[in-house]
Amino acid sequence: MKKSGSIQDSLSSCIAEAASIDYLLPLLLRRVAESRNISLSDLEIACLAAGIRDAKDGEIHLELDLPCALGSTKDEIQASVQGFIEDLKGAIPFIQNELEDAVYQVVAETLPKVAQDISSHISDRNLEHLQKLKRVHEDRVASVLRLWGEAIEQLDILRHMVLDWSSMALGQRQGTYAKPNTAFALHKLAQRAYEIVGEVIVLIRAGYADGALARWRSLHEVCVIAMFLTHRSDRCAEMYLAHHWVEELRLLEVDKGSGTAHSFNSHRDNYTRDLRAKVAALSSKFGAVFTGDYGWAATELACKRTTFRDLECQVGLETLRRGYRQANSTVHGGALATLTRISLGPGVADSADAPLAHGCEIAANYTTASLSMMVAELCLEAGDADLLVTSMVVHNQALKIREQIERVQKHLAGNSPRSRMLSRRAAQRESRLKKTGRKPRQQ
Repeated sequence: MKKSGSIQDSLSSCIAEAASIDYLLPLLLRRVAESRNISLSDLEIACLAAGIRDAKDGEIHLELDLPCALGSTKDEIQASVQGFIEDLKGAIPFIQNELEDAVYQVVAETLPKVAQDISSHISDRNLEHLQKLKRVHEDRVASVLRLWGEAIEQLDILRHMVLDWSSMALGQRQGTYAKPNTAFALHKLAQRAYEIVGEVIVLIRAGYADGALARWRSLHEVCVIAMFLTHRSDRCAEMYLAHHWVEELRLLEVDKGSGTAHSFNSHRDNYTRDLRAKVAALSSKFGAVFTGDYGWAATELACKRTTFRDLECQVGLETLRRGYRQANSTVHGGALATLTRISLGPGVADSADAPLAHGCEIAANYTTASLSMMVAELCLEAGDADLLVTSMVVHNQALKIREQIERVQKHLAGNSPRSRMLSRRAAQRESRLKKTGRKPRQQ
């Protein structure tokens, strides 16, 4: 691929050619001829330009037949040429537009040509390039699986356990699942959590730690909402489910306001009108607060406005607030996520030397914690032995994952440059003590 400097050099060369004396001199001569009311043919302009350009020692030789537009004799032609030369400088401002058009034309023609050359070069070598990218990706995946493979597999099993637990609870209709709207909402949230954890696992396996943390953010929100609904009335779950009409109407209105909708027709207009009527009816039923962000929760809590942070505090998940804020930076393009990797910690600039597998355990740990705490909360009112035992199995699985992650983290800490240096110094000190016959000092 051409470097940016070589592309600029190519463009500068083409612009220089467009602004060369070979291009400008005929333009200037034609302008002078017009000001002198002399009609010169293209051939005469070319001969005059060549003569001026090739002049030696002030002598200009023209290959023109007499008589011509410049005169009938050599003396007349010489006088006309001398007048042209004197007027050339004054004609420069009058060809400014022609010069700008020429440069614009050069840019318009040169850049697409250079881009096409680069595209052709990439196409010719794309197989080699793709093979290199594939090797890099394979190395990244191998590094992740070597460190976190066991924990990842156990996390995949955990998400299936949680979904099975929810399906069992839905069938038993016990505890919080005895309420119809709540049971339906909780099972839908469990299904969504199952899919999100699958996405987290895929990203972790590929070594995309920041992406995995960003998806965990969605899982955290799903778990908080599920836990909030668990301790609320069935009417709250009804409002939560009905709030999708409010969210859909907002999307349609954004489409119409920004012109991003694919098409507008009578069917779509009728649907939007019916949707507005439905939302208005819901607002009358539940109150004006219902149509706001988290309006279903604000209505339940009898307050004018509710935020996700409020829901988080209601269910006691402030323990994961730090991870949520960190994930927010990743999702919203914050400077922290732009300048660092989640594996390096705050205040440490990103570095190409950082192992690609580092940081994947962070999203895995948070994901495990979210699933475990959600099931524990949903199980509080369950009286069925099968549900209670299954929830215990879920917690045991989560504990196993955390222990696996902790073991790898300890191993990595022992393999750090500082720990290796300390171990080496300790070995050297012990060797010296053995040589002198002295016993190691007791700590």
